[in-house]
Order: sequence, then C-alpha cells, then structure tokens
Amino acid sequence: MAPTPSTPAWAEVSLQALAHNLKQMKSLAAPAGVIAMVKANAYGHGLIPVSKTFLKAGAQGLAVAFPQEGMALRQAGIGGPILVVAPVLEGEIAPLLRAKLTPQISSYEGALAISRAAAKLKLKSVPVQVELDSGMGRVGFRPSEIARDLGRLLKLTHLRVEAFYAHFATADWADPKFAARQIGVFRAVLNQVRLFMSAKEKTIPTHLANSAALLTRAIRGSASFARPGIALYGVFPSPRLKGGAALIPAMQLKARILHLKTIEKGDSVSYGRTYIAKKKVKVATLGIGYADGLHRALSNKGHCLVGGKKVPLIGTVCMDMVMADVSAVPGVKAGDVATLFGKDGKAFLPVEEQAAAAGTISYELLCAVGPRVPRVYGS
Repeated sequence: MAPTPSTPAWAEVSLQALAHNLKQMKSLAAPAGVIAMVKANAYGHGLIPVSKTFLKAGAQGLAVAFPQEGMALRQAGIGGPILVVAPVLEGEIAPLLRAKLTPQISSYEGALAISRAAAKLKLKSVPVQVELDSGMGRVGFRPSEIARDLGRLLKLTHLRVEAFYAHFATADWADPKFAARQIGVFRAVLNQVRLFMSAKEKTIPTHLANSAALLTRAIRGSASFARPGIALYGVFPSPRLKGGAALIPAMQLKARILHLKTIEKGDSVSYGRTYIAKKKVKVATLGIGYADGLHRALSNKGHCLVGGKKVPLIGTVCMDMVMADVSAVPGVKAGDVATLFGKDGKAFLPVEEQAAAAGTISYELLCAVGPRVPRVYGS
C-alpha cells in the first residue's frame, strides 16, 4: 500500500476496515439505522472515499460539521441525506439549501432565518433537525426553551422537522451517571415535544447514540438512528470500552528515514537541546513533523516502529522532521519505513498509545494528519 519511495510520509487507510467497522456499528444499533459521522475530513481519513465506503456498507446517511463539507460531498456526486450538525451562519444558508443539505437548528431565530431563506428560494418544505441540549452545553435548545419556542417553530411554513437529537457530554462514557441523566432529560423533552405535535407526527425520528453509547448498549433500540463517529474508524472512545465490538483500526501513519547518523555521549538532538545523549546513539531522521500532524507534545515522549521494533522519538519534534533512536535496530538504512501508529510486521503501535504520550486523545491525532500527507487507500 506504500506510495513511491520518494514520499517522505503517508497515511495508509483500509477501506475494508472502514466497511467492517460500519457493519459492526450497524449490528449494535439494530433495529435503528446508522448516520455515519464524516466531519473533519472523515476524522482525517479522507472525506470522499470514506463517505462512499460507509454508504456502500449500509449507512443510511452522513453527518458533517459545516456546510462546506457537505457541499464537497455533493460536488463528488454523493446523494442521500447529509446532516450539518453545527449551526449555520446566515450567509451559508442559501448555499446549504441549494445543495440539499439538512441543517440543524438550535434556536427559533436560526429556524426563522432558514425559513426565510427557503421562501426566497421558493422551497416549500425544507427538512431540518432540531438539536436539544440535554447537558452538553454547546448548542441546541435548552429544555426550558422548548415550551416557549417549539410551538411557533412548528408553524414556520417552509420548514419540516424530520428529527430531534442530542449529543453526549461524556463522549467516552467516563461519567455514566451524567450520561444517564442526559438520556432522561432527552426523553423528558421529547414528551414535551409530543404535546405540540399531531398524532401522526408523534413518531418523529430521533438519534442520540454515539460510539460509546453503542459499545455499552446503553440506549440500544430506543431511537430511530445511531450516530457513531470514532468507532467507525476502528478506535475505541476509551480503553474501558475495548471489547464492545471487533473494531479494526483503519489508518496507519508512516514516514521514511531520510538520514542516519551516530552521535556521541553528550551530543544533543534538535531544537532547544531537549535531548542529550547518555551514550553513543544511532539517530534516524524521519520525514514527518508537526506540520504533518505529528504533535510537538510527542517530543521525547512518543515512539515509532522501525524494523518491527518499538523505538523512542528523541529531541523536539520539528515542523517537517522528527528524530528517533534506532540503535537497537540492526541493518537500518535511509529509505526504510517508520510507523508512527499502526503495524510493522508483528509489532503494533496503537494511535491511542501515541495520543496518551502526547497528553491528548486519539481523535486529535487522527484529525491532525495534515494535507501534505497523502492518503493511500487499499483493502
């Protein structure tokens, strides 16, 4: 799956693993359908090929953060439902509606702006999804706002509410009591919502379950759709959730060794002299740096795999390069491949481990892989 020998760094993405993970989530969500989260360039994996893979594997729809992402999908010829989960600015509404994307609404004012834009475009009925803030505290109607705003929102003639949803604050299920509280709030608000709706509308679709909720079976069967994200990419939201499904990591981050040198005891490596050799060390310089998404926080903390061996990253991570101590790797040479996360023979370095070393979460390392790093797709 590797690109040409002249490529300094690349990310290998397995479409087969993505399809496998989607099917795992579908099985956990059943009988509910799956809306696949593909925001942030499909968590760094590549928006267009990943979205096509998920739809082919059985996703009922896609969800993005911003209209630009949804419009890129439309320009690539991808049809079907695409939900935009962030509130839209007024100047984005008309292009969003022309692209037949589904906006979320978090306020009556936002809904009114969408309705007015739909009227100008002579659109009779624009589907929208209402987000409820059940404890996330980010966007969405607060429970106290529903009684005040929902009645007049439903009277907006150019809008058709097609679903209600909410978002968990404890995305990794670190606080199950708060998650359970959010579920309770969501259900209570839906009961309020039904008071404003006709008998025909009372079965309106809902979605709440993210990856963690599916993996814990916390709300299985209680909504029309599930909305998984990180698990689709083969990564567990939290170590405590491992075993909830047979996930396959879809991305591996690789770089080539550009240069080798041997330094002596007392010599330093990289900016700030943060690494001082305590003995003779064989140093490999890799063609990847923080401009490519390799966090500077991994300086003297991260690792990579070279020749099937786990070796430490040494010195400060540079913009375009990083160094590794390959003293324990026999026969290493320039052009050899280093794995920043993924597999090298029988050795495996999970992205979660690299993220922990950087003091962050796996989501961030995946999303950080920059545009300079080509994605190479294979089975």
